[in-house]
Amino acid sequence: MIKPGLTVMAAVCLAACGSDSDSDDNKSVVINFGAGLGTEVMACGPRTTPVGSQQTQPEVKDFRLYISDVQVAGSDGQFRSVELEQNDWQHKNVALLDFEDGSASCSGGNAAMNKQLTGNVKDFSGDVAQVRFTIGVPESLNHLDRTTAASPLNIDGMTWSWAGGYKHARLDVNGWNIHLGTTGCTLDDNNQNLDCSNDRPNRPTYTLSGIDLDDDKIYFDYAALVNSADISSNMADTPLGCMSFASDSDCAPVFTAMGLDLTSGECAAAGCDSQTWVSITPLDQ
Repeated sequence: MIKPGLTVMAAVCLAACGSDSDSDDNKSVVINFGAGLGTEVMACGPRTTPVGSQQTQPEVKDFRLYISDVQVAGSDGQFRSVELEQNDWQHKNVALLDFEDGSASCSGGNAAMNKQLTGNVKDFSGDVAQVRFTIGVPESLNHLDRTTAASPLNIDGMTWSWAGGYKHARLDVNGWNIHLGTTGCTLDDNNQNLDCSNDRPNRPTYTLSGIDLDDDKIYFDYAALVNSADISSNMADTPLGCMSFASDSDCAPVFTAMGLDLTSGECAAAGCDSQTWVSITPLDQ
């Protein structure tokens, strides 16, 4: 489980040590993230910003995402992998971003929050100008036993089942939940062998250009994500909101905003960077 005390210590160190530093061939990086509803900061409880096709004022209940396969590029445009530091928020090449604090309507979460990635890039010098990342847990880690997995892959609220895997993102408001996860894996008759050859991965990869790691953050805008969705109603005979199923019409506008094809779970024809809900904003906003 996440240990708040360790998280606070890490945050203090990061603030004191600066956002990045260089050695001869190894650059340390800190990538900051934010979340909100338009210009309103993401927080648990009722929000005043009207969102969706019916301009509904949502009550936020959860906002957490797994991020993986982070890469950066400098002025030469060549992307290099970020080797994430290993801590309670980061395991192997996966990190958890957590924008809920367990208060008010977020009682399913906990007090610890995380809005940064930290890591190192080999054979890199100069300034980072582009960031690329995937939302979701890679297939190689997607079917771990949560009860024995390392943090942050041990969180009950971020898993479906062994066969179903993790919730790549959990973005819940009262009465309308978005659980992005891989669907379509099947078990054999003995419930032992998992076949994901025909799955819908539902892992969008985004490339954001023009970032200054010292002054900017990557921003997830819930209002933009559900701009064309009606979060005040739900398709009959389906779970509330979008559970990533291709047959759920509530998912259609959400997947379009994410740059995903609803049928295949792959990037849309225009690419995942056709997404409309993730952008670069100043760090102080």
